Amino acid sequence: MSTWKFHLLTFGCKVNQYESQSLREAWQRKGGEECDDPSVADVVCVNSCAITAKGERDARAALLRLRRTAPQARLVLTGCAAQLPGVLAPVRRRNAQQPRPTVDYIIPQADKARLLDALMPFPAEGGQQVPHAAANAAQTFPPFAIDGFRRARPVLKVQDGCEHRCTYCIVPLTRGRSRSRDPQAVLAEARRLLRAGHAEIMVSGINLRQYGRDKPEYGDFWSLLVWLDRELAPEFAGKARLRISSLEPGQLDARGVDSLLSCRLVCPHLHISLQHASPHMLRRMGRGHYRAETLQDAVRALAAQWPIMGLGADIILGFPGETEADVDCLLDFVAATSFSYAHVFPYSVRPGTAAAAFAGHIAPQEKQERARRVREAVARQQAVFRQAQLALPAMLLAADVSEGQGTRKTAGIRGVNEFYVPCRLLTPVPAMPLSGLVPVRPTGLDAAGLLVEPAGTL
Repeated sequence: MSTWKFHLLTFGCKVNQYESQSLREAWQRKGGEECDDPSVADVVCVNSCAITAKGERDARAALLRLRRTAPQARLVLTGCAAQLPGVLAPVRRRNAQQPRPTVDYIIPQADKARLLDALMPFPAEGGQQVPHAAANAAQTFPPFAIDGFRRARPVLKVQDGCEHRCTYCIVPLTRGRSRSRDPQAVLAEARRLLRAGHAEIMVSGINLRQYGRDKPEYGDFWSLLVWLDRELAPEFAGKARLRISSLEPGQLDARGVDSLLSCRLVCPHLHISLQHASPHMLRRMGRGHYRAETLQDAVRALAAQWPIMGLGADIILGFPGETEADVDCLLDFVAATSFSYAHVFPYSVRPGTAAAAFAGHIAPQEKQERARRVREAVARQQAVFRQAQLALPAMLLAADVSEGQGTRKTAGIRGVNEFYVPCRLLTPVPAMPLSGLVPVRPTGLDAAGLLVEPAGTL
């Protein structure tokens, strides 16, 4: 089998990272050799994101740059932005029209799995082909799977798609209906990754709340998580851990809390798709099915076994119709909740969503100003949380080193602890393992997070 070179560029969510890894492994099995330099690649693939307008702009800029850098390569656009016309449309910037990106193949998100079967992908005579998904493609879980990961903390995809249709969100238009992965396939992949030496797995999906709705026999997300933990804990408890990518406040009812507390491998950390705390804004966003206060109730209930826990959130500011009273409500909620970090976004108009046609759109400068105020409020909470981490006698670091770096002899190794606080190991280690949870103790803080040193025997 002749060798060919490929270059993969990935934007967006953890699920996109997972799918790029699946493509990487599939292409390597078919004789492909990945290269970091796109100028020497035969195939260059951009796995794009469309969750915000910036995501589309990033994909567009990458296509223009890669076409200049690798004019001989077959340039492929896939992912969520590939389903939207804007990424390839001419754009005017500063009184000058930017060129339209030219690509050889457009593979929409619904067809991305077809790339797994490429054998020296993309014959040269292809041109801009836009295939259409098979009739049942949107009804079944896409056949992505992985055996490893480029970094020490792999993603484990268990669900795809979303049917909720939040008024601001384009994901249902790009990824389609919710589809759930067979629990046995989830368990088999988790075992492969853990036995390969990965110390931490991120259990991910587009909307974990909808896991099992298409396949009631699979159960729901909580039953999947508890079963997965029960099956893996006898072999991996104390050696590895599971982290949940994102939950909604409404999932954190009594059953959700009990499920988390019953797990031996799950990190004491939650990332919450909160979006706002004002009931008025949640209803306008199409997220009136939960109360923000449910999150606070869950944190109190979890404290019995998780007295220290990392807590992050996604938050949108400047949504159409948002008032100063809504912003004040959100700021009060942040002040009363022990967030260790948050991703705060100014609202981004997504064509084709309900919110794009709403009245009451807010000026960009005002959106940025409101986002700044909330970021500052979160930063105050984060500073308190990180300062308190210095009092802990020890923690477990999952080192974020690249594939192939089995040992490290230099200082400055980065990773995260169980509470999802970034850590930097400054002390030189004679044989720093790629895998395993490394006992460390905190020694100080810098702008990025904790400074740590080895604790006990590595």
